[in-house]
Amino acid sequence: MKVNKVHLADLELVYAVTAMELEGDIYCLAASEKRDGACLCIHLETGKSYTVWDGPGGVMTLLPLEGENAFLSIDEFYPVFDSAAAAVFRTEISVSDGEVSVKKEKLCDLPFVHRIGLLEADGQKYLVGASLCSGKDYVDDWSRPGGIYAGEYHPGSPVAMKNIYMGLTKNHGMFLQKNHDGSQTMFIGASEGVLRVEKPEAGEWKTELIPLGETSDVWTEDFDGDGKAEIATIQGFHGEHIRIFKEGKEKQDIIGELPIHFGHVLWAGRFFGALWMIGGSRGEDKALVLYKVKEGTHPEFEKTVLDEGTGATQISVVTEPDRVRILASNHGKGSVDMYVLERE
Repeated sequence: MKVNKVHLADLELVYAVTAMELEGDIYCLAASEKRDGACLCIHLETGKSYTVWDGPGGVMTLLPLEGENAFLSIDEFYPVFDSAAAAVFRTEISVSDGEVSVKKEKLCDLPFVHRIGLLEADGQKYLVGASLCSGKDYVDDWSRPGGIYAGEYHPGSPVAMKNIYMGLTKNHGMFLQKNHDGSQTMFIGASEGVLRVEKPEAGEWKTELIPLGETSDVWTEDFDGDGKAEIATIQGFHGEHIRIFKEGKEKQDIIGELPIHFGHVLWAGRFFGALWMIGGSRGEDKALVLYKVKEGTHPEFEKTVLDEGTGATQISVVTEPDRVRILASNHGKGSVDMYVLERE
């Protein structure tokens, strides 16, 4: 496998990144967490970069909306945890004749919101937001836990969010699992463990706290090859361990563990006929690492270091039959980069 790094743009304190399709082309969206930070839209083939906005910054999430030529963002979540004014926005975007056109509107105010996602159930899309806390008197004040909020999403309309769960602190990771029966399950990592969130057809929201210990990021994938997904986590708030948990008869059992340093990136998925996992550190070596997974009762991991000294905060993976592109917001370098993997 060949790995080629492509520098896409310089962006101070770049935090959020995602891939987005516009008029048949794939673009990289990247945004800064700094005050008055920019959001860029970069064509993956030509490298042409457009400025979507300059400010207000504080962007934690960029979430493409399928079929809408639009994306959602969390704005005004500034370092360090200065986020009482955080809100969720929807931005329509188009690129034509070398110019970018943008229409941005606020969907809701949601103080301290740190992650957002869209969950589909009973023919309806729901915006789900997870707050880091419910209030702060100083930076390290974690005395007031946050919660999970949800509301019906309709393009072009404000979203009325209601609380569906309270009692999560330092939430960081959010992953949407698409189940075999067509339903969807959301997993949210926090100090108290991993919260499972579901919306039964025509029913009330269902939540369950899985007591895995303090969890930063979370992903699900079938690591042992039995047809059922396990839960992969970064343990600790920006912790030092990637752990894979399998549900046992009485508890969740750890079937795999890898080191990470100030962990901030976790991804798993299939390409090139195999299962892979990606972990990213913002401490020590600040490395972005690719692991080829050999499935089994205790999975084995073959390690490839993609980069060091970059401190990625987020990645987005674009897979094709013979090429995979990993977009990274390399916060430690103020750089938006792409890692292109090709079959030998």
